[in-house]
Amino acid sequence: MDKVNRRKFLAKFLLCNTSLILGSHVFASCSEEFSEDYIDAATGESISGKLKYLPIQNENPAIVRWPDKCEKCGDCVEACAEQQKVFGTYQASPTKHVCIHCGTCIIKCEEGAMTEKYHWQDVLNAIDNPSKIVIASISPSVRVGIGDYFDISSGSFLEENLVGACRAIGFDHVLDTNFSADLTIMEEANELQKRILEKIDIPQFTSCCPAWVKYVEIYYPSLLNHLSTVRSPIGMQGAMVKTYFAKKKGINPSNIIHVAIAPCTAKKYEITREELTTDGLRSTDIVITTHELALMLKRRNIKLTAQRGNFDSFMGAASGGGIIFGNTGGVTRAAIRTAYFNIIGTNPPSNLLDLQQIQGLTGLKEAKVTIGTITLNIAVCYEMRNAKMLLDQVKNGTCNYHFIEVMACKGGCVGGAGQPSGSGTIEKRISALNKADAQAVTRFSHENPEVIAVYRKQLGEVGGASARRYLHTTYYSKANLL
Repeated sequence: MDKVNRRKFLAKFLLCNTSLILGSHVFASCSEEFSEDYIDAATGESISGKLKYLPIQNENPAIVRWPDKCEKCGDCVEACAEQQKVFGTYQASPTKHVCIHCGTCIIKCEEGAMTEKYHWQDVLNAIDNPSKIVIASISPSVRVGIGDYFDISSGSFLEENLVGACRAIGFDHVLDTNFSADLTIMEEANELQKRILEKIDIPQFTSCCPAWVKYVEIYYPSLLNHLSTVRSPIGMQGAMVKTYFAKKKGINPSNIIHVAIAPCTAKKYEITREELTTDGLRSTDIVITTHELALMLKRRNIKLTAQRGNFDSFMGAASGGGIIFGNTGGVTRAAIRTAYFNIIGTNPPSNLLDLQQIQGLTGLKEAKVTIGTITLNIAVCYEMRNAKMLLDQVKNGTCNYHFIEVMACKGGCVGGAGQPSGSGTIEKRISALNKADAQAVTRFSHENPEVIAVYRKQLGEVGGASARRYLHTTYYSKANLL
Protein backbone atom coordinates (compact mmCIF):
# COMPACT_ATOMS: atom_id res chain seq x y z
CA MET A 1 0.00 0.00 0.00
CA ASP A 2 1.41 3.43 -0.89
CA LYS A 3 1.86 6.16 1.72
CA VAL A 4 -1.30 8.05 0.84
CA ASN A 5 -3.52 5.02 1.19
CA ARG A 6 -1.76 3.80 4.32
CA ARG A 7 -2.49 7.19 5.86
CA LYS A 8 -6.13 6.94 4.84
CA PHE A 9 -6.45 3.45 6.28
CA LEU A 10 -4.82 4.41 9.59
CA ALA A 11 -7.06 7.47 9.80
CA LYS A 12 -10.12 5.27 9.36
CA PHE A 13 -8.87 2.78 11.92
CA LEU A 14 -8.23 5.49 14.51
CA LEU A 15 -11.61 7.06 13.77
CA CYS A 16 -13.41 3.76 14.25
CA ASN A 17 -11.56 3.00 17.47
CA THR A 18 -12.38 6.35 19.06
CA SER A 19 -16.06 6.48 18.15
CA LEU A 20 -18.31 3.44 18.30
CA ILE A 21 -21.20 5.57 17.05
CA LEU A 22 -20.11 4.40 13.60
CA GLY A 23 -21.73 1.07 14.26
CA SER A 24 -25.01 2.85 14.95
CA HIS A 25 -24.86 4.82 11.69
CA VAL A 26 -24.68 8.26 13.36
CA PHE A 27 -22.69 10.72 11.27
CA ALA A 28 -21.80 14.38 11.36
CA SER A 29 -23.67 16.72 9.05
CA CYS A 30 -21.87 17.35 5.78
CA SER A 31 -23.53 20.62 4.88
CA GLU A 32 -22.52 22.93 7.70
CA GLU A 33 -20.46 25.19 5.44
CA PHE A 34 -22.39 24.81 2.23
CA SER A 35 -24.70 27.83 2.67
CA GLU A 36 -27.46 28.33 0.13
CA ASP A 37 -25.13 27.89 -2.82
CA TYR A 38 -27.02 26.38 -5.75
CA ILE A 39 -25.46 24.78 -8.79
CA ASP A 40 -26.42 25.47 -12.37
CA ALA A 41 -27.44 22.13 -13.89
CA ALA A 42 -26.00 23.01 -17.29
CA THR A 43 -22.58 24.32 -16.26
CA GLY A 44 -21.97 22.78 -12.85
CA GLU A 45 -21.10 26.26 -11.55
CA SER A 46 -22.59 27.76 -8.40
CA ILE A 47 -23.98 31.27 -8.18
CA SER A 48 -21.16 32.49 -5.97
CA GLY A 49 -18.38 30.19 -7.06
CA LYS A 50 -17.62 26.56 -7.78
CA LEU A 51 -18.53 24.07 -5.05
CA LYS A 52 -15.45 22.47 -3.52
CA TYR A 53 -16.97 19.33 -2.03
CA LEU A 54 -19.89 16.99 -2.58
CA PRO A 55 -22.87 17.64 -0.29
CA ILE A 56 -23.27 14.03 0.82
CA GLN A 57 -26.39 13.72 2.95
CA ASN A 58 -26.73 11.72 6.17
CA GLU A 59 -29.35 9.41 4.67
CA ASN A 60 -26.95 8.24 1.94
CA PRO A 61 -26.74 4.47 2.62
CA ALA A 62 -23.23 4.04 1.23
CA ILE A 63 -21.04 7.15 1.60
CA VAL A 64 -20.30 9.67 4.34
CA ARG A 65 -18.33 12.92 4.38
CA TRP A 66 -16.30 13.94 7.44
CA PRO A 67 -16.24 17.78 7.43
CA ASP A 68 -13.36 18.11 9.89
CA LYS A 69 -11.07 16.23 7.50
CA CYS A 70 -12.16 17.99 4.31
CA GLU A 71 -9.76 20.50 2.77
CA LYS A 72 -12.30 21.51 0.11
CA CYS A 73 -9.87 20.75 -2.69
CA GLY A 74 -12.68 19.89 -5.11
CA ASP A 75 -11.23 16.53 -6.16
CA CYS A 76 -14.42 14.68 -5.21
CA VAL A 77 -16.54 17.12 -7.22
CA GLU A 78 -14.33 16.73 -10.27
CA ALA A 79 -14.40 12.93 -10.04
CA CYS A 80 -18.19 12.85 -9.73
CA ALA A 81 -18.64 15.29 -12.62
CA GLU A 82 -15.97 14.09 -15.03
CA GLN A 83 -15.62 10.34 -14.43
CA GLN A 84 -19.19 9.47 -13.49
CA LYS A 85 -21.12 12.29 -15.20
CA VAL A 86 -23.38 12.93 -12.22
CA PHE A 87 -22.46 16.18 -10.48
CA GLY A 88 -23.50 19.18 -12.57
CA THR A 89 -26.53 17.44 -14.05
CA TYR A 90 -28.85 18.70 -11.31
CA GLN A 91 -29.24 21.59 -8.89
CA ALA A 92 -27.21 20.72 -5.82
CA SER A 93 -28.10 22.21 -2.45
CA PRO A 94 -27.49 21.46 1.22
CA THR A 95 -30.40 19.02 1.09
CA LYS A 96 -29.92 17.57 -2.38
CA HIS A 97 -27.15 15.47 -3.85
CA VAL A 98 -27.77 12.93 -6.59
CA CYS A 99 -25.61 9.90 -5.91
CA ILE A 100 -25.10 6.55 -7.62
CA HIS A 101 -23.00 5.40 -4.62
CA CYS A 102 -20.02 4.33 -6.74
CA GLY A 103 -17.49 5.80 -4.30
CA THR A 104 -15.29 7.43 -6.91
CA CYS A 105 -15.21 10.41 -4.55
CA ILE A 106 -13.74 8.15 -1.85
CA ILE A 107 -10.97 6.97 -4.15
CA LYS A 108 -10.12 10.56 -5.09
CA CYS A 109 -10.07 11.93 -1.53
CA GLU A 110 -6.54 11.69 -0.15
CA GLU A 111 -7.48 13.08 3.26
CA GLY A 112 -9.99 10.42 4.26
CA ALA A 113 -12.80 12.98 4.36
CA MET A 114 -14.97 10.72 2.19
CA THR A 115 -15.48 7.13 3.32
CA GLU A 116 -17.92 4.31 3.00
CA LYS A 117 -20.65 4.32 5.64
CA TYR A 118 -19.36 1.88 8.23
CA HIS A 119 -21.41 -1.17 9.16
CA TRP A 120 -18.69 -3.49 10.47
CA GLN A 121 -19.61 -2.89 14.12
CA ASP A 122 -23.12 -4.10 13.29
CA VAL A 123 -21.57 -7.33 12.02
CA LEU A 124 -19.56 -7.84 15.21
CA ASN A 125 -22.68 -7.14 17.28
CA ALA A 126 -24.57 -9.79 15.30
CA ILE A 127 -21.75 -12.29 15.70
CA ASP A 128 -21.82 -11.72 19.45
CA ASN A 129 -25.58 -12.34 19.53
CA PRO A 130 -26.10 -16.08 20.22
CA SER A 131 -29.61 -16.01 18.75
CA LYS A 132 -28.31 -15.13 15.28
CA ILE A 133 -26.71 -17.27 12.60
CA VAL A 134 -24.26 -14.95 10.84
CA ILE A 135 -23.25 -15.96 7.32
CA ALA A 136 -20.51 -14.32 5.27
CA SER A 137 -20.45 -14.35 1.48
CA ILE A 138 -17.16 -13.21 -0.03
CA SER A 139 -16.89 -11.52 -3.44
CA PRO A 140 -13.98 -12.46 -5.75
CA SER A 141 -12.17 -9.12 -5.64
CA VAL A 142 -11.83 -9.12 -1.85
CA ARG A 143 -9.44 -12.06 -1.93
CA VAL A 144 -7.01 -10.12 -4.13
CA GLY A 145 -7.44 -6.80 -2.29
CA ILE A 146 -7.28 -7.60 1.42
CA GLY A 147 -3.52 -8.26 1.46
CA ASP A 148 -2.65 -4.62 0.77
CA TYR A 149 -3.73 -3.74 4.29
CA PHE A 150 -1.32 -6.20 5.85
CA ASP A 151 1.92 -5.56 3.92
CA ILE A 152 1.31 -8.52 1.64
CA SER A 153 2.24 -8.11 -2.03
CA SER A 154 -0.50 -6.43 -4.07
CA GLY A 155 -2.60 -8.86 -6.04
CA SER A 156 -1.85 -11.84 -3.80
CA PHE A 157 -4.66 -14.41 -4.02
CA LEU A 158 -5.53 -14.96 -0.35
CA GLU A 159 -8.66 -17.07 -0.49
CA GLU A 160 -7.69 -19.57 2.22
CA ASN A 161 -6.36 -16.84 4.53
CA LEU A 162 -9.50 -14.79 4.00
CA VAL A 163 -11.89 -17.65 4.74
CA GLY A 164 -9.89 -18.66 7.81
CA ALA A 165 -9.89 -15.07 9.06
CA CYS A 166 -13.67 -14.84 8.68
CA ARG A 167 -14.09 -18.02 10.69
CA ALA A 168 -11.73 -16.63 13.34
CA ILE A 169 -13.86 -13.48 13.57
CA GLY A 170 -16.82 -15.71 14.39
CA PHE A 171 -18.94 -16.14 11.26
CA ASP A 172 -21.03 -19.31 11.51
CA HIS A 173 -20.75 -20.05 7.80
CA VAL A 174 -18.48 -18.69 5.07
CA LEU A 175 -19.75 -18.93 1.49
CA ASP A 176 -18.41 -17.95 -1.91
CA THR A 177 -20.36 -15.30 -3.81
CA ASN A 178 -18.82 -16.79 -6.95
CA PHE A 179 -21.41 -19.55 -6.59
CA SER A 180 -24.07 -16.97 -7.42
CA ALA A 181 -21.87 -15.43 -10.10
CA ASP A 182 -22.26 -18.79 -11.83
CA LEU A 183 -26.02 -18.59 -11.31
CA THR A 184 -25.94 -15.12 -12.84
CA ILE A 185 -24.27 -16.48 -15.96
CA MET A 186 -26.78 -19.30 -16.31
CA GLU A 187 -29.65 -16.83 -16.31
CA GLU A 188 -27.94 -14.00 -18.20
CA ALA A 189 -26.65 -16.20 -21.03
CA ASN A 190 -30.11 -17.72 -21.42
CA GLU A 191 -31.65 -14.24 -21.48
CA LEU A 192 -29.18 -13.05 -24.12
CA GLN A 193 -29.92 -16.04 -26.34
CA LYS A 194 -33.66 -15.40 -26.04
CA ARG A 195 -33.32 -11.71 -26.87
CA ILE A 196 -31.23 -12.45 -29.96
CA LEU A 197 -33.58 -15.15 -31.25
CA GLU A 198 -36.65 -12.99 -30.63
CA LYS A 199 -34.89 -9.78 -31.69
CA ILE A 200 -36.12 -7.79 -28.69
CA ASP A 201 -34.42 -5.16 -26.54
CA ILE A 202 -30.98 -5.48 -28.11
CA PRO A 203 -28.39 -4.70 -26.85
CA GLN A 204 -28.64 -6.41 -23.50
CA PHE A 205 -26.94 -4.50 -20.67
CA THR A 206 -25.33 -6.28 -17.74
CA SER A 207 -26.93 -5.62 -14.35
CA CYS A 208 -24.23 -6.66 -11.85
CA CYS A 209 -23.12 -3.13 -10.94
CA PRO A 210 -25.72 -1.27 -8.83
CA ALA A 211 -24.15 2.13 -9.50
CA TRP A 212 -24.52 1.58 -13.26
CA VAL A 213 -28.09 0.31 -12.85
CA LYS A 214 -29.06 3.39 -10.85
CA TYR A 215 -27.40 5.64 -13.45
CA VAL A 216 -29.62 4.14 -16.17
CA GLU A 217 -32.70 4.47 -13.95
CA ILE A 218 -31.96 8.17 -13.36
CA TYR A 219 -30.68 9.36 -16.73
CA TYR A 220 -31.96 6.85 -19.30
CA PRO A 221 -35.24 5.39 -17.99
CA SER A 222 -36.44 4.82 -21.55
CA LEU A 223 -33.70 2.19 -21.87
CA LEU A 224 -34.55 0.16 -18.76
CA ASN A 225 -35.79 -2.75 -20.89
CA HIS A 226 -32.23 -3.22 -22.11
CA LEU A 227 -30.97 -4.04 -18.61
CA SER A 228 -30.70 -7.74 -17.92
CA THR A 229 -33.40 -8.69 -15.43
CA VAL A 230 -31.06 -10.94 -13.47
CA ARG A 231 -30.11 -9.88 -9.97
CA SER A 232 -26.47 -9.21 -9.23
CA PRO A 233 -24.48 -12.12 -7.72
CA ILE A 234 -24.91 -10.62 -4.24
CA GLY A 235 -28.64 -10.22 -4.88
CA MET A 236 -28.89 -13.86 -5.90
CA GLN A 237 -26.63 -15.04 -3.08
CA GLY A 238 -28.87 -13.46 -0.47
CA ALA A 239 -31.96 -15.06 -1.98
CA MET A 240 -30.32 -18.48 -1.99
CA VAL A 241 -29.03 -18.08 1.57
CA LYS A 242 -32.49 -17.20 2.91
CA THR A 243 -34.17 -20.08 1.01
CA TYR A 244 -32.03 -22.90 -0.36
CA PHE A 245 -29.24 -22.74 2.24
CA ALA A 246 -31.62 -22.16 5.15
CA LYS A 247 -33.76 -25.15 4.17
CA LYS A 248 -30.75 -27.40 3.66
CA LYS A 249 -29.31 -26.48 7.07
CA GLY A 250 -32.63 -26.40 8.93
CA ILE A 251 -32.27 -22.72 9.89
CA ASN A 252 -35.15 -20.31 10.34
CA PRO A 253 -34.43 -17.61 7.71
CA SER A 254 -35.51 -14.88 10.13
CA ASN A 255 -32.61 -15.85 12.40
CA ILE A 256 -30.02 -15.41 9.63
CA ILE A 257 -27.89 -12.31 9.29
CA HIS A 258 -26.43 -12.50 5.80
CA VAL A 259 -23.31 -10.37 5.38
CA ALA A 260 -21.83 -9.67 1.96
CA ILE A 261 -18.14 -8.78 1.97
CA ALA A 262 -17.52 -6.79 -1.19
CA PRO A 263 -15.16 -4.32 -2.86
CA CYS A 264 -18.13 -2.07 -3.62
CA THR A 265 -19.76 0.81 -1.77
CA ALA A 266 -22.81 0.77 -4.05
CA LYS A 267 -23.75 -2.67 -2.74
CA LYS A 268 -24.65 -0.95 0.54
CA TYR A 269 -27.31 0.88 -1.44
CA GLU A 270 -28.33 -2.13 -3.54
CA ILE A 271 -29.37 -4.27 -0.57
CA THR A 272 -31.88 -1.58 0.49
CA ARG A 273 -33.88 -1.99 -2.72
CA GLU A 274 -37.33 -3.42 -2.00
CA GLU A 275 -37.25 -5.36 -5.28
CA LEU A 276 -34.45 -7.55 -3.87
CA THR A 277 -36.30 -8.87 -0.83
CA THR A 278 -36.91 -12.62 -0.66
CA ASP A 279 -40.18 -14.00 0.72
CA GLY A 280 -40.64 -10.83 2.74
CA LEU A 281 -37.12 -10.81 4.16
CA ARG A 282 -34.17 -8.66 3.24
CA SER A 283 -31.98 -10.97 1.14
CA THR A 284 -28.69 -9.50 2.36
CA ASP A 285 -28.76 -7.76 5.73
CA ILE A 286 -25.38 -6.00 5.79
CA VAL A 287 -22.66 -5.16 3.29
CA ILE A 288 -19.14 -4.45 4.47
CA THR A 289 -16.22 -3.51 2.27
CA THR A 290 -12.71 -4.89 2.10
CA HIS A 291 -11.69 -1.82 4.12
CA GLU A 292 -14.15 -2.70 6.84
CA LEU A 293 -13.09 -6.33 6.99
CA ALA A 294 -9.52 -5.16 7.54
CA LEU A 295 -10.76 -2.92 10.36
CA MET A 296 -12.57 -5.88 11.93
CA LEU A 297 -9.43 -8.01 11.80
CA LYS A 298 -7.47 -5.19 13.42
CA ARG A 299 -10.12 -4.76 16.10
CA ARG A 300 -10.10 -8.46 17.00
CA ASN A 301 -6.30 -8.83 16.70
CA ILE A 302 -6.55 -11.50 14.01
CA LYS A 303 -3.45 -11.97 11.89
CA LEU A 304 -4.51 -12.66 8.32
CA THR A 305 -1.47 -14.68 7.30
CA ALA A 306 -1.87 -17.01 10.28
CA GLN A 307 -5.36 -18.10 9.21
CA ARG A 308 -6.35 -20.93 6.87
CA GLY A 309 -9.77 -22.18 5.91
CA ASN A 310 -12.05 -23.42 3.16
CA PHE A 311 -15.48 -22.28 2.09
CA ASP A 312 -18.44 -24.32 3.31
CA SER A 313 -18.93 -27.41 1.19
CA PHE A 314 -22.46 -26.18 0.41
CA MET A 315 -22.65 -23.02 -1.74
CA GLY A 316 -18.89 -22.91 -1.71
CA ALA A 317 -18.04 -24.18 -5.20
CA ALA A 318 -17.48 -21.87 -8.15
CA SER A 319 -16.13 -21.99 -11.69
CA GLY A 320 -13.36 -19.92 -13.17
CA GLY A 321 -16.10 -17.97 -14.91
CA GLY A 322 -17.42 -16.88 -11.52
CA ILE A 323 -13.96 -15.88 -10.30
CA ILE A 324 -13.34 -13.37 -13.11
CA PHE A 325 -16.51 -11.41 -12.35
CA GLY A 326 -14.21 -9.04 -10.48
CA ASN A 327 -12.42 -7.99 -13.67
CA THR A 328 -13.61 -5.65 -16.37
CA GLY A 329 -14.80 -7.94 -19.18
CA GLY A 330 -15.08 -10.90 -16.83
CA VAL A 331 -18.87 -11.08 -16.84
CA THR A 332 -18.87 -11.02 -20.63
CA ARG A 333 -16.22 -13.68 -20.93
CA ALA A 334 -18.12 -16.00 -18.59
CA ALA A 335 -21.42 -15.32 -20.37
CA ILE A 336 -19.95 -16.05 -23.81
CA ARG A 337 -18.59 -19.38 -22.56
CA THR A 338 -22.02 -20.54 -21.46
CA ALA A 339 -23.91 -18.94 -24.36
CA TYR A 340 -21.63 -20.86 -26.72
CA PHE A 341 -22.41 -24.10 -24.91
CA ASN A 342 -26.14 -23.40 -24.95
CA ILE A 343 -26.15 -22.75 -28.70
CA ILE A 344 -23.55 -25.20 -30.01
CA GLY A 345 -23.71 -27.95 -27.38
CA THR A 346 -19.98 -28.03 -26.70
CA ASN A 347 -17.62 -25.82 -24.73
CA PRO A 348 -15.99 -22.99 -26.71
CA PRO A 349 -12.49 -23.10 -28.22
CA SER A 350 -9.56 -21.61 -26.34
CA ASN A 351 -9.68 -18.25 -28.15
CA LEU A 352 -13.15 -17.60 -26.72
CA LEU A 353 -12.12 -18.44 -23.17
CA ASP A 354 -9.98 -15.38 -22.63
CA LEU A 355 -11.22 -12.81 -25.20
CA GLN A 356 -8.13 -10.65 -24.85
CA GLN A 357 -9.83 -7.83 -26.79
CA ILE A 358 -12.07 -6.99 -23.83
CA GLN A 359 -9.48 -7.27 -21.08
CA GLY A 360 -7.28 -4.57 -19.59
CA LEU A 361 -7.44 -0.98 -18.42
CA THR A 362 -8.90 0.67 -21.48
CA GLY A 363 -12.13 2.42 -20.59
CA LEU A 364 -14.04 1.15 -23.62
CA LYS A 365 -13.27 -2.11 -25.41
CA GLU A 366 -15.07 -4.16 -28.05
CA ALA A 367 -15.00 -7.59 -29.67
CA LYS A 368 -16.80 -9.59 -32.31
CA VAL A 369 -17.69 -13.18 -31.41
CA THR A 370 -19.03 -15.84 -33.77
CA ILE A 371 -21.13 -18.66 -32.32
CA GLY A 372 -22.31 -20.94 -35.10
CA THR A 373 -24.36 -18.75 -37.42
CA ILE A 374 -24.66 -15.96 -34.84
CA THR A 375 -22.27 -13.02 -34.72
CA LEU A 376 -22.25 -10.96 -31.53
CA ASN A 377 -20.86 -7.46 -31.28
CA ILE A 378 -19.76 -6.82 -27.70
CA ALA A 379 -18.76 -3.69 -25.81
CA VAL A 380 -17.15 -3.58 -22.37
CA CYS A 381 -16.55 -0.37 -20.45
CA TYR A 382 -16.07 1.11 -17.01
CA GLU A 383 -17.00 4.52 -15.58
CA MET A 384 -20.10 6.37 -16.67
CA ARG A 385 -18.18 8.74 -18.95
CA ASN A 386 -17.63 5.75 -21.23
CA ALA A 387 -21.04 4.21 -20.65
CA LYS A 388 -22.80 7.45 -21.52
CA MET A 389 -21.46 7.34 -25.08
CA LEU A 390 -22.97 3.88 -25.53
CA LEU A 391 -26.25 4.86 -23.91
CA ASP A 392 -26.57 7.79 -26.28
CA GLN A 393 -25.99 5.46 -29.23
CA VAL A 394 -28.69 3.08 -28.04
CA LYS A 395 -31.08 5.97 -27.47
CA ASN A 396 -30.60 7.47 -30.93
CA GLY A 397 -30.65 4.11 -32.70
CA THR A 398 -27.04 4.01 -33.88
CA CYS A 399 -25.75 1.27 -31.56
CA ASN A 400 -24.52 -1.91 -33.28
CA TYR A 401 -23.74 -3.91 -30.15
CA HIS A 402 -25.68 -6.94 -28.92
CA PHE A 403 -24.22 -7.10 -25.43
CA ILE A 404 -22.82 -4.29 -23.29
CA GLU A 405 -21.03 -4.79 -19.98
CA VAL A 406 -20.64 -1.78 -17.70
CA MET A 407 -18.91 -1.38 -14.34
CA ALA A 408 -18.64 1.92 -12.49
CA CYS A 409 -15.10 1.41 -11.23
CA LYS A 410 -11.80 1.44 -13.09
CA GLY A 411 -10.82 -2.12 -13.99
CA GLY A 412 -14.12 -3.45 -12.69
CA CYS A 413 -14.85 -4.54 -9.12
CA VAL A 414 -11.14 -5.05 -8.39
CA GLY A 415 -10.88 -1.25 -8.46
CA GLY A 416 -13.90 -0.69 -6.23
CA ALA A 417 -14.04 2.13 -3.71
CA GLY A 418 -14.13 -0.39 -0.87
CA GLN A 419 -10.71 -1.71 -1.86
CA PRO A 420 -7.28 -0.24 -1.09
CA SER A 421 -6.18 1.91 -4.00
CA GLY A 422 -2.74 2.69 -5.32
CA SER A 423 -0.60 2.66 -8.43
CA GLY A 424 -0.23 -0.70 -10.13
CA THR A 425 -2.57 -2.59 -7.82
CA ILE A 426 -5.52 -2.97 -10.18
CA GLU A 427 -3.47 -4.66 -12.90
CA LYS A 428 -2.05 -7.11 -10.35
CA ARG A 429 -5.50 -7.99 -9.06
CA ILE A 430 -6.78 -8.56 -12.59
CA SER A 431 -3.85 -10.89 -13.27
CA ALA A 432 -4.46 -12.80 -10.03
CA LEU A 433 -8.12 -13.46 -10.82
CA ASN A 434 -7.25 -14.49 -14.38
CA LYS A 435 -4.70 -16.94 -13.01
CA ALA A 436 -7.26 -18.38 -10.61
CA ASP A 437 -9.67 -18.80 -13.53
CA ALA A 438 -7.03 -20.64 -15.57
CA GLN A 439 -6.32 -22.99 -12.66
CA ALA A 440 -9.95 -23.65 -11.71
CA VAL A 441 -11.34 -27.19 -11.77
CA THR A 442 -13.83 -25.97 -14.36
CA ARG A 443 -13.91 -22.65 -16.18
CA PHE A 444 -17.58 -22.93 -17.13
CA SER A 445 -20.52 -21.84 -15.00
CA HIS A 446 -22.73 -24.52 -16.52
CA GLU A 447 -20.36 -27.21 -15.23
CA ASN A 448 -20.49 -26.11 -11.59
CA PRO A 449 -21.95 -29.18 -9.82
CA GLU A 450 -23.60 -27.08 -7.10
CA VAL A 451 -25.28 -24.89 -9.70
CA ILE A 452 -26.59 -27.99 -11.46
CA ALA A 453 -27.89 -29.24 -8.10
CA VAL A 454 -29.67 -26.02 -7.14
CA TYR A 455 -31.58 -26.02 -10.42
CA ARG A 456 -32.51 -29.65 -9.93
CA LYS A 457 -33.57 -29.27 -6.28
CA GLN A 458 -35.16 -25.80 -6.16
CA LEU A 459 -35.02 -23.58 -9.24
CA GLY A 460 -36.19 -25.92 -11.98
CA GLU A 461 -35.45 -24.74 -15.51
CA VAL A 462 -33.05 -21.93 -16.29
CA GLY A 463 -35.25 -18.88 -16.83
CA GLY A 464 -38.29 -20.71 -15.45
CA ALA A 465 -40.86 -19.44 -12.96
CA SER A 466 -38.92 -20.34 -9.80
CA ALA A 467 -35.66 -18.99 -11.20
CA ARG A 468 -37.38 -15.72 -12.08
CA ARG A 469 -38.83 -15.47 -8.60
CA TYR A 470 -35.50 -15.73 -6.81
CA LEU A 471 -32.89 -14.71 -9.37
CA HIS A 472 -34.49 -11.86 -11.33
CA THR A 473 -35.73 -8.38 -10.52
CA THR A 474 -37.35 -5.26 -11.96
CA TYR A 475 -36.22 -1.65 -12.43
CA TYR A 476 -38.00 1.68 -12.19
CA SER A 477 -37.39 5.19 -13.43
CA LYS A 478 -35.61 7.41 -10.91
CA ALA A 479 -35.63 10.50 -13.12
CA ASN A 480 -37.44 12.32 -10.31
CA LEU A 481 -34.14 12.45 -8.39
CA LEU A 482 -32.78 15.08 -10.77
